[in-house]
Amino acid sequence: MHLASDVNAVVEGLRPYLIHGERYVVVYYSQPDDRETVHQAQLSADALPAGLRVGDRIVVHAVMGVVAGVTRLGDD
Repeated sequence: MHLASDVNAVVEGLRPYLIHGERYVVVYYSQPDDRETVHQAQLSADALPAGLRVGDRIVVHAVMGVVAGVTRLGDD
């Protein structure tokens, strides 16, 4: 069983929202080998790279199957 995993993906959509004044974003993403299946993750805005946009290539970081963060491919 893998506790942590990283998956390459493409951002398909972003839906920001507020909870008690804190910013969160639903990130819709697909994997390059299956663009028909769109996954989603709900994350705090600070778990995302600044300026993330639809079409960006990302790495989705998950721990025990739960998305913990996203980085943009090419960002250090």
